[in-house]
Amino acid sequence: MMPTFGLERPELAWLLLLAVPVVWLALRSRRQLSRRRMMSATAVRLLLLLSLVLSIAGLTWYRPADALGVVFVLDRSASVDPAARLAAEKFVTEALKSQGDEDLAGVVVFGGAAYVDVQPRAELQWHGVEVKTSPHNSDLAAGVRLASALLPSDRTGRIVLLSDGEETRGDVATQVLLTSGTDVEVAVVPLERATGPDARLEDLLTPSRIDEGAAYEIRVVARAAKPGPGKIRLYRNDEYLGELPVQLTGDRADVFSVRQEASTPGLYRYRAVLEVDDPSNDVVPQNNEVVSTVQVTGRPRVLYAEGIPGEDRYLREVMEAQGFVVDVVRPEEMPPGAAGLRAYSAVVLSDVPAWVLTRRQQEALHSYVRDLGRGLVMLGGDKSFGLGGYYQTPIEQALPVRVDLKDKTRFPKLAMVIALDKSCSMGEGAGTPLGMAKEAGIQTVELLSSRDMLGVIGFDGAATFIVPLQTLDDKAPVRKKIAQIRSGGGTDIYPALDRSFKSLRQTDAALKHVVLLSDGMTSGADYQTLIEAAAKEHVTVTSLAIGQGADQDTMKKFAKWGQGNFYYVTDSNAIPAIFTRETMLASRSFLVEESFRAKAGSPSDLTRGLSASAIPQLDGYVATEAKPRAVVPLLIPGKTADQPDLPLLAHWRHGLGRSVAYTSDARSKWSKNFVGTEAYTQLFAQTMRWTVGDATDANLDVSAEIRDGELIVTVDAFDEQGDFKNFLDGEARVVAPDLTVHPLNLQQVSPGRYEAAVPVDQDGSWLVGVSLAEGEQVVGQSVVEAVQPYSPEYRSHGAGASVLSELGKLGGGGVLTSPEQAFTRPVVPRDVPKPLAAWLMGLSTLLLLLDIAVRRLELPGRRGPQRAVAVTDVARAAAAPKRQAPKARGDKPADDLHVEAPAAVEDILPEQEAAPTIDEDSYVGGLLAARKKAKSRTRKK
Repeated sequence: MMPTFGLERPELAWLLLLAVPVVWLALRSRRQLSRRRMMSATAVRLLLLLSLVLSIAGLTWYRPADALGVVFVLDRSASVDPAARLAAEKFVTEALKSQGDEDLAGVVVFGGAAYVDVQPRAELQWHGVEVKTSPHNSDLAAGVRLASALLPSDRTGRIVLLSDGEETRGDVATQVLLTSGTDVEVAVVPLERATGPDARLEDLLTPSRIDEGAAYEIRVVARAAKPGPGKIRLYRNDEYLGELPVQLTGDRADVFSVRQEASTPGLYRYRAVLEVDDPSNDVVPQNNEVVSTVQVTGRPRVLYAEGIPGEDRYLREVMEAQGFVVDVVRPEEMPPGAAGLRAYSAVVLSDVPAWVLTRRQQEALHSYVRDLGRGLVMLGGDKSFGLGGYYQTPIEQALPVRVDLKDKTRFPKLAMVIALDKSCSMGEGAGTPLGMAKEAGIQTVELLSSRDMLGVIGFDGAATFIVPLQTLDDKAPVRKKIAQIRSGGGTDIYPALDRSFKSLRQTDAALKHVVLLSDGMTSGADYQTLIEAAAKEHVTVTSLAIGQGADQDTMKKFAKWGQGNFYYVTDSNAIPAIFTRETMLASRSFLVEESFRAKAGSPSDLTRGLSASAIPQLDGYVATEAKPRAVVPLLIPGKTADQPDLPLLAHWRHGLGRSVAYTSDARSKWSKNFVGTEAYTQLFAQTMRWTVGDATDANLDVSAEIRDGELIVTVDAFDEQGDFKNFLDGEARVVAPDLTVHPLNLQQVSPGRYEAAVPVDQDGSWLVGVSLAEGEQVVGQSVVEAVQPYSPEYRSHGAGASVLSELGKLGGGGVLTSPEQAFTRPVVPRDVPKPLAAWLMGLSTLLLLLDIAVRRLELPGRRGPQRAVAVTDVARAAAAPKRQAPKARGDKPADDLHVEAPAAVEDILPEQEAAPTIDEDSYVGGLLAARKKAKSRTRKK
């Protein structure tokens, strides 16, 4: 085919009519140009006009191109099984063998979102998908949209969609209509999925909120492709309720109801599991479970974790008298995640060490306060605050106090050696015992002051000082050396302890301590004599037995002989918390077991109506430091005038929630004179009421629903009369199943209604904390939950094949049956546009210069050169003096020197050139004629 030309904006072609005034002005011009020059100038100006108009109108050269730009779009959602994924990758690999020399090919993958796996390129060498995307949704439209953006503009575009056609998000049909056209086509390749009849649970319908003692009904919605018997097992808060025999009718939804009663307040989480008698009628077992929750309103519920059994009775009696429902648990029984905490209005931690809580539990508790708007109270004890290993933990972030003290000048000087087992059994890398021990060592460096001394011995078969015992004037090199420790070799503890004791004996530190971390598997030696001799010189030893196979008996003996502590560690994540505790215990300044009287601090709701003098003498506390925004109603007086007061009671708001720190205990050890008194009851009753909060959800109707891949939060706000409350400031904090937080602003969408939405890309429980405020006043707070029990990918509608067939028709590419068809040449080659505007603008510039040259410059004629030479000669002769005869020797200068005047120009010029002929039609001739006329008029006057 021959190339063609066209205009992008043909409506601007009327500007060519400007040629008429251009010609008219040229004819009417008063400038005296020769006919030849006038015609040349007019022609150049018309060409300039034509070039400008074609440039503005978008003159384009359409060149037929046979090359292709192909982008393969691969479905990586959960509904595509592994075999189908491999088949899709094989299809692309085979198709690339047919790629032409001038063709470009790229790859896009999609699930919940679309990503570029390979940019379009020539001679693509592809070896499988490398990027990852969320498999919990199928957004076919996003994949097609991204592929269309990658298509090259100078080739015929083709999108090859490889999918099962099951769409859970977006509108792919509309996107294909927008994408396909004369230069782009969309073809499809169906991917096979598990075939056969399926049975699934579609929903579990429960009331979102009911009152304590009320009866209610839950409904389970099931659907099966084939009729048949089955059973539904029901659970409430992981408690098995029983089994419900069901008969599935097939091809329609079946609803089964169960009666329930709200006996106690709190959160009821219901779970239903379907099991069919004939497994061949259920090819996708992943969609056989649904979850829903019911909030039973009533008295506030508090989770009380007590580190010493039986010591909970004092505070529990106060809370129960105030109308709280109190669940007392051991620290090891704390809920594993945020969903298990949702039933409680507040959590109390009394002498609970950080190493019994997993990292996920600590993050969940922090999110419980900050994002769900609930309360946290931490009470003192010798395993609480810093002594409990909470330094730089998520729980410390939620507390109103720092568990470390910035000013350590009043502490006695400490010399510590960490004897670290770096044998092969300790592992290598993050999360291993050695990795966590290195992290703990770095935290120890941060905790110690510049006056303190630290050494690190690494031992396997031999012992070597990785960090020699030294003061911590410069902590950076010490941290770097600890981070570079590598594992290897066997285990011999004796040389490590011996070198540790020798180095500590040479220091002048008041406190000397060794922390030994090992599995205890060591060669025999006289350890008792070695350790007891060091203990007599006030060098203490703490031992950490790490691992399931550790020799606990040996490590216990080390701690006993060394007058230190023993820890058995099976979770290496607990090592940093234990090191923190040991560092603070070794300084003997964080644990203060001395009698003191509380001192009044800032006014607070927690101490309203309570005088500090009413609080009797207390016998101990854990040293902490208040954070800048914290309110401190009660203080611990400094021992001397130059020592600052420390917080006894502190509180603050953290995110949506509230937290309290009480650094003495609430039991009989340090508060034996305080428990049971009127002041004790008043202080902790007001503390718990403030922690739970007085802003309830009575005026809020909150719901959270997962729909079309989004979590939609809806809040209806009312006042006491039941009227809508408008123009409130609303915030929602969504906690995903992996504890990531999505802060959202609630937007008012109608009278009294506020909404927000966030994409859902994980299965499990999504918790939403909602807070509405009017100015600084909190109107209401609430927590709701939405559960996605299984991926929407397993909620198949069975229409994927027909959807793909329709997409192939809409896109013009049809259904591809072989890989070679991906690079089939188009029937009609695409006309590739090449705009010529830039070239035309360049041409216009040259024509403009030529137009100026034609009008302004007179090209030399036939006589021009000769006349120029003659005038030059005349000028030269006129300027030269007349030559005289040379003077005779001895002659005097003449008094009158006679110089002849130069001859006139007319005398010098040849006769034929004395009066050159000037053409009257020329520019110069016109000027001379005008001059003569002016002179003649002057003479007449």
